[in-house]
Amino acid sequence: MEREHYGRLLRLAYLVLDDGDDPLGRARRAVARAVRRRRGGYPAMRARLVPILLDDPPTGRRPAHRFLFEPARTPRGPVRAALLELPPDERLVYALRRDGLTVPEVAAEMGDQHPVGFQDVDRVTAAVDELTGLDEEAQREEIQAFEPDLVRLRPPLAGGARWRAGLAGVLVVALVVVAGGLIARPRSSAAPGTVAPNAWRETSTPTIYQWPAQGGLLRDERLLRRAADAWRGDRGDPPVGRVVVLYAGRLDGASLVILRDSPGLRDTPSVAQYFERRLSRGVESVRKLATDAGQLVMVGMTWRYLVPPWLLEVRAAVPSGRAPDWRPVTVRDGLSDPLPWDWFTPRCQNYVVFQMAFGMRTVTQFVSNDPRSSAPRVWFRDPAEQGRRSGWAALHAVACEAAATLSESGDLRLGRLWNGELPDGGGRATLLTVDASSPWGAPGGSMLISENGRAMSARGGTNSDYTSPAGTTAAAVWWRSPRRWHLVAAAGSGVTRLKSVGELGSHESEADGTPALMVPGPRDGGAARLPVVRVVAYETDGDRTVVSPS
Repeated sequence: MEREHYGRLLRLAYLVLDDGDDPLGRARRAVARAVRRRRGGYPAMRARLVPILLDDPPTGRRPAHRFLFEPARTPRGPVRAALLELPPDERLVYALRRDGLTVPEVAAEMGDQHPVGFQDVDRVTAAVDELTGLDEEAQREEIQAFEPDLVRLRPPLAGGARWRAGLAGVLVVALVVVAGGLIARPRSSAAPGTVAPNAWRETSTPTIYQWPAQGGLLRDERLLRRAADAWRGDRGDPPVGRVVVLYAGRLDGASLVILRDSPGLRDTPSVAQYFERRLSRGVESVRKLATDAGQLVMVGMTWRYLVPPWLLEVRAAVPSGRAPDWRPVTVRDGLSDPLPWDWFTPRCQNYVVFQMAFGMRTVTQFVSNDPRSSAPRVWFRDPAEQGRRSGWAALHAVACEAAATLSESGDLRLGRLWNGELPDGGGRATLLTVDASSPWGAPGGSMLISENGRAMSARGGTNSDYTSPAGTTAAAVWWRSPRRWHLVAAAGSGVTRLKSVGELGSHESEADGTPALMVPGPRDGGAARLPVVRVVAYETDGDRTVVSPS
């Protein structure tokens, strides 16, 4: 594996330094500096190599070993010829892209000293496309076939029979050592399991445990065993229980296997992604799911998603818009086409909204461009909200106005407690509650939002949880008009009246429908100096619940 790392790094360095004096020697010395510390594996070594190539590339010189060996003289292919027309920093951008990094990863790898935008990465790759006339797969094949460290023997010196015999002996020994390393194979453990193709049809509520294996490499037993063994050997996040295949196929020139474990009823499963490329292999991400429900799985950093077979009519939209601009997403053999990379620019927590059909129901889910982040499904207390403008406003508030921290959330439950006119000409607003089934048991929250989902208040307290009926939910928030602060409180239909007590005195509201209460507060002062107020919600069965705007 170390040899593979070295060869891959050397090729990357040579492509950047492929001109001037002694490019192979310079590339070797640059890589030697990058691999002095092996901690972190290949990604860490590559990260150390990038600033060496950009800021302090080795100078050309002719070392003594060139007396015996020299690089194999091979003509430059179209890609190497095209790279000669680019400056070194753009060559590095291209080499990193073809090394398997996505556009955002290339920009991050270049670092703050050499800022590169997403458009710059696309421009460089497009320039090589135009210069070579080759598609991405043909370019990758030429690069992977290029081995700069291949050498050939120089013509032997005159009268050197003993020298030739000694050198031949050295080569034989070297070949034996290399062959021994190639022959050695680690022992495989149990092969991962698979789920039958129609298992999900046998239940009305399929979960990840009924998710059948998909992909074109399911019959490659050696690949599946290597993937399962690699995850079992992971020190950070090894599987719990049996390992099962969700997907096995080819993606962007790499072999990909997505696995899940079987931890039992007391815990939720984890999903691991194993990539096998020409010069590297290993588990690149492990994510513990918040629930066992079948949900979309982000594949690497490819903007593609693994989709359960029971979710159909897949479409996606960016939550930053005032209205949803749904785009259909094609799914082939369980894997979606890639979404546009510019959908994941730093906004709305780098999440997009997916909607899918499951029977007669519509499933809504947030997904990010990070396979390690949560991908929460969204439920509405009133299912009719899902197709309304108010439902989209709620999704916008969650993702873009920080009504919930999506990267750490389990499934979300959204509810509209109240909708109406605010005092002092504040316009129409909605009091929204957000409950997240996070594994840390985080409490729910509430927020006052405008009709287009803009946050009008900070998140406040709410008593909502997953065991109490939706009708008994109550919430209270502070909102500031141009004139003064106002306390806004509302509750579900199971609450008969609301009463506020505390430093603003006693105020009470009764309503036949959803009770709402608005109490004028101080004219001046910041949020840190607001009065202490409690809101008591009286339920139909005589119980009482107290909430506090905080």
